[in-house]
Amino acid sequence: MRGSLTVLLGVSALFVVTTAFAGPRDHLFQNDRLCDANGAFCIRGTLTFYSNPHLLHLRARVQTAPGPGMLRIWLSGANQLGHRRFTPLEVRVRGRYSEIINHKMIPDHPDVEGWVVERVLFVAEGAPELSSSTSRATKENH
Repeated sequence: MRGSLTVLLGVSALFVVTTAFAGPRDHLFQNDRLCDANGAFCIRGTLTFYSNPHLLHLRARVQTAPGPGMLRIWLSGANQLGHRRFTPLEVRVRGRYSEIINHKMIPDHPDVEGWVVERVLFVAEGAPELSSSTSRATKENH
């Protein structure tokens, strides 16, 4: 009796965890190569937006990098009223080949139900900040 109660509790906990992420998800890119404007920094991976917990999840590997620095993926979206919102997904990287990036964040704008990658920016450690007028991201399917 006690063993079956433990199994029942375990199955119930598993059900709760899986239904928490069972909401719709949107892949902003999936197993794609994404580079900054000049191609000096590139990753290959997937960026997923889970609309139920409003969570962005980046899973990728560094393919090319000039060294350590900050990866910024600028995202844009619109709410139901049509107001545009922007948010940066920022990840500090060591800049080593095949480095694993596994980063989750909840954007500041919970009213946005879908995001689009606007641009990718990589700021090397010790380099001055670049302006926000950097060109759009380069996305390559290889």
